[in-house]
Amino acid sequence: MKGYRFYGWQTADIRDGLGLTPRDYYDLLSGIWCAETCAPRMRKDWTPGNRTLGQCSITAFLLQDIYGGKVCGVPLGDGNYHCFNAVDGCVFDLTSEQFGNTALDYSACPEQTREAHFAKKEKQQRYELLKARLLAASPMIQPLAPDHIARCGEIYAAAFSGEPWNDPWKAEDAEVHVRELLESAQSYGLEYVLEGRVVAFLLGSSMLFHYGRTFEINDLAVDPACQGRGIAGALLERCKRDMKARGIVGLHLITSAGGFLPDFYERHGFSRERSVMLMGMEL
Repeated sequence: MKGYRFYGWQTADIRDGLGLTPRDYYDLLSGIWCAETCAPRMRKDWTPGNRTLGQCSITAFLLQDIYGGKVCGVPLGDGNYHCFNAVDGCVFDLTSEQFGNTALDYSACPEQTREAHFAKKEKQQRYELLKARLLAASPMIQPLAPDHIARCGEIYAAAFSGEPWNDPWKAEDAEVHVRELLESAQSYGLEYVLEGRVVAFLLGSSMLFHYGRTFEINDLAVDPACQGRGIAGALLERCKRDMKARGIVGLHLITSAGGFLPDFYERHGFSRERSVMLMGMEL
């Protein structure tokens, strides 16, 4: 893991529905913070080298939208507060770098409210601008689009062809495989879009067994350049939520023995001994 400089980065391991941590949002916001989103009274001092200057309150409230918890404020002595996030015991401050080597006291800080901060119209406007730009830059999970089947074929071939437990795939053959699955009855697909490009997908279909309707996960593939970021886990968790909402009673994972990665799949409820994971039931 690369080093960060914002307060609390070492323990900021909470994740949102996409599997993103505050460190991931720091990376995204680092390309978004600008003079326009800086507090007007500090704008003349804002530079790309001091990009977190004047960004604290709008950033903290934006992260509260994502993770919940509280926005608290360190008293600065001039009647203003420096805002940071506290979520279930996890305290982090994405904009602490503006204070350089000065250590702030994050203990016993009062909670901050949107009503008080957004009473300033300019702050509300800066928050909306930062939010819009973050949404434009953020990854998203959405239904797998038929127009993206060829891209999914590329991902499938790249992700699996180099594995010793899997036969080599050509992208065009993988595209046919993905298309056939997506166009089959009761199919379900998700894609993970990062910076406007599909980088992962999950694909399967529901079936009726003696204990109720189950869902078979046929494919879960991530572009090798994007692996290790929690993307596959985010797709699995979204799939689990969707299946529960549909009344599906179990998930059946289809994979070869070599493709079963215990550190990953067991964390999400699967095991070698029980390939079907029942949701809310015992097999």
